[in-house]
Amino acid sequence: MFIKGVWSLFLINLLNRIKNKKCIKTLFLIDILYMKDINAVYGFNNGDLIIKQLRNLIKNLIKNEISPLLLNSLNKKTPYKLKKQHSDVFSLTFFDDLDDSILIKIKNLLLDTVQTHQYNISTPKMKININITIGCSKSDNDRLIVYAEKALQNAKLNYESYMYFDSNLFVNESLNHNLVDLIKYNIDQNKVEPYFQAIYDNNSDNIFKYEALMRLFDTEGNIILPHTFLEKSKKYRLYDKLMEILINKVFDIIKQHSINISINMEYNDIVNPLINKIIMNRLQKDNTGKYLTIEILESEKINNFDIINEFIDKIKDYKVKIAIDDFGTGFSNYDYILKLNVDYIKIDGSLIQKIDEEIYSNLIKSIVGFCKKQNIKLIAEFVSDLKIFRYVKSLGIDCSQGYYIQKPLPIKDIVEK
Repeated sequence: MFIKGVWSLFLINLLNRIKNKKCIKTLFLIDILYMKDINAVYGFNNGDLIIKQLRNLIKNLIKNEISPLLLNSLNKKTPYKLKKQHSDVFSLTFFDDLDDSILIKIKNLLLDTVQTHQYNISTPKMKININITIGCSKSDNDRLIVYAEKALQNAKLNYESYMYFDSNLFVNESLNHNLVDLIKYNIDQNKVEPYFQAIYDNNSDNIFKYEALMRLFDTEGNIILPHTFLEKSKKYRLYDKLMEILINKVFDIIKQHSINISINMEYNDIVNPLINKIIMNRLQKDNTGKYLTIEILESEKINNFDIINEFIDKIKDYKVKIAIDDFGTGFSNYDYILKLNVDYIKIDGSLIQKIDEEIYSNLIKSIVGFCKKQNIKLIAEFVSDLKIFRYVKSLGIDCSQGYYIQKPLPIKDIVEK
């Protein structure tokens, strides 16, 4: 009976692996930083001891926190595999296409747990901390490990603790070498598209606005996300053309459907005469300003408030509203908010993800109090589940945006709904 039971379990596991082989998998590579230094200072025996402790720590984290998180988010059990990839690198594979909000949560759990834990050293008897770097990617092909290693390498080169690598663009290797041609293809074929993510009014319980997010496509119609192409487009001076197509399409959609839409603009976009001119021409021509919000990105990089205020004053003549994105992560945020005539503030998603922790909850409460006094509406980003949504509403934040509310969708899906 024992042999029969073992054989049955083996067959079940084999069938599950065959079933999951061609599904989209999510891979995290967890690399111990400065492992050579640890071995040099404390010896290889202690180095091996730390690796064993780390393995057990990750296994317990998966069992006690990550698996319940996935079960709660996906309403199903998610198979996974943890193994030692290299001497100081662990691979953690989930046999599912996990969305961005879940990736961030898993990343945060791994970093917080691994880097705050104290690891035992046998000789001399003491405890130490370690640091890790995480690379992550998703794919349904055998090169997933290559993509995740690329993410890990990029994170190390940029001194980041975590980086995600979008494998969609690199399924066909030639696309890696021809990204510029792919950007030009989207421009020439007018394929640059806005996708729209809903912004929900917590008081009236209605979607009242959408944020327009730029999307490009490869030749097979697969979506390419902005972090893959934006920097390349700027380097090769194609970014302005992408923005021109996006802005004109957003104005066309506003004109056709009378939908409230936000467009993201960096400081460099605002001071760019071409982009500035496109917006002003469409505002004058279409009389659609009351439906438009301009979201100012990376506002801590503003070095000339006179230019920004001049732009804000001009577009507010057409009833356009102004939002500041990613608020709460810099030291001078309150200072520059007081210098700008804004209607909305979007609280940075990294704060919202930790809203149930007292220190972050207190920080968010201070932002809420400030905005109430200044008569500025607040939008919470990265509202990824019901728990966060309830916290956001309980703190008096006006609006919510994130995967719990809605994923970014093409306009035809918005109109159909």
